[in-house]
Amino acid sequence: MKNQTWQPPEFIQLDGQFVTLTPLFPERDVEALYAASHGSPQKEAVWNYLFYGPFDSPSTMKDWMEKEMVGKSDPLVWTVFENSTNTQVGIVALLAIVPNHGRAEIGHVWLTPAVHKTKVNTESQFLLLKHLFNRHCYRRIEWKCDSLNHASRTAAARMGFIFEGRFRQHMFVRGRNRDTDWFAMTDKEWLRCQGNFQKWLYSNEKISLMALNNS
Repeated sequence: MKNQTWQPPEFIQLDGQFVTLTPLFPERDVEALYAASHGSPQKEAVWNYLFYGPFDSPSTMKDWMEKEMVGKSDPLVWTVFENSTNTQVGIVALLAIVPNHGRAEIGHVWLTPAVHKTKVNTESQFLLLKHLFNRHCYRRIEWKCDSLNHASRTAAARMGFIFEGRFRQHMFVRGRNRDTDWFAMTDKEWLRCQGNFQKWLYSNEKISLMALNNS
């Protein structure tokens, strides 16, 4: 591995069986994404642990997308399309990208509640992991979340990310302290996790991804 270098991830469409990840295009995506994340307490709960949102209107959300989420090398933000409906259901992103060390983070993740705990959710993360580990041979993928965000912590563990510690008083967000939990998956762990993702997503067996990754 001496003197090895890695390239920045390609910002391309990623195709799955249940979802397609397409680079975020505010003009095309904002109306559907706004509807998917606004209009009820359940929908707007997707913003509870993020640094932004909910938004007053689609135009306000579009302004935020254009200022913060597009036209940058970091973050790289994809819109999640549910294939069965060809509908935008959320976003995912790669950030904290450090090609010199073969490292990146999955973040800015939110999906409309209708697809929570479904293969839409899981395959979205699987496509990003494959993109980094298989296409770009990255060494380490990180996942960070508010320590109070039980759903995010559970998702990380279910997918095979390893808990590495809690950064206490890491941030002050929305008027309160945030402790941040750090998880990561390395290329060595990916060899096992990739097979478990494939079994859970694409086989007809009723099988728990968390059970697979904890075995």
